[in-house]
Amino acid sequence: MAAQTEAVQEIIDTRIRRNLLQRTWRIWKTKPLGIVGAILVFLLLAMAATAPIITFHDRFATSAADQLASPGWEHLLGADRYGRDLWARIAYGAQISLYVGFTVALGAGSIAGMIGVTSAYFGGKIDLVGQRIVDIFQAFPGLILAMAIVAVLGFGIEKAIIAIAIPALPRMIRVVRSQALSVVKTDYVLAGRTIGAGNIRLIFRYIMPNSMAPWIIVVTGQLGGAILTESSLSFLGLGVPEPHPSWGAMLSMNAADYAEIAPWLVIFPGLFLALAVFGFNIFGDALRDVLDPRLRGR
Repeated sequence: MAAQTEAVQEIIDTRIRRNLLQRTWRIWKTKPLGIVGAILVFLLLAMAATAPIITFHDRFATSAADQLASPGWEHLLGADRYGRDLWARIAYGAQISLYVGFTVALGAGSIAGMIGVTSAYFGGKIDLVGQRIVDIFQAFPGLILAMAIVAVLGFGIEKAIIAIAIPALPRMIRVVRSQALSVVKTDYVLAGRTIGAGNIRLIFRYIMPNSMAPWIIVVTGQLGGAILTESSLSFLGLGVPEPHPSWGAMLSMNAADYAEIAPWLVIFPGLFLALAVFGFNIFGDALRDVLDPRLRGR
């Protein structure tokens, strides 16, 4: 009996692996850019996680003898004007970028999910007032609003996260609310109301799980936007303060004075920033195409 059970389980596991490989191959054929984006995201995560291992210099250590050193064996990507190893600062800068990106995307996404679902479920004046507040925030350009918030709160990573998250909320709320509005009208939600299910049960058991697909898409898409906004604030001197490594701050410090005599100081931070934003964006687009049933046939 045990042998038969093990044989059946082995057959099931084989079919699961085969279906997984077939599904992966199908996604690769239909969404090759999405796979490229996933690979870039994975490499970025690996670089941030293994930064202490893959770097050979302290990201804060300065050296007068290595000022503006060109790329070579001693400094793989060169050194900045203080003699700090550029590769170490880029690798550790990935940690900051990912920390800001994931914190903003998940934090703002969770708040936006609750507000969007609640607004769609209750409707009426709650929905009207909530959406007018969203309209007010959407009237301001995101970067300008983030700069204003930083000017009020001050400098620091946590304050930069708040400044980036607040302008991201309106769009995320709108996306979740639009999906929740269609879910609220479904038969199973109406049946739940008929049998006396409470508001909390209906929201958390039926509406939120069925509104997750656009939520996942918008959170993934916001990752690249948050990283870019953090770099923009750091470029303007309003983001992560020195001496902490930030890709935007590296560009700000080096672009004007050293672009000609030490172009690697601009090229490498800009390249990693572009690859990170590109990877998250095309991965989010592919995820949207896979999860959105209206786009699966394209």
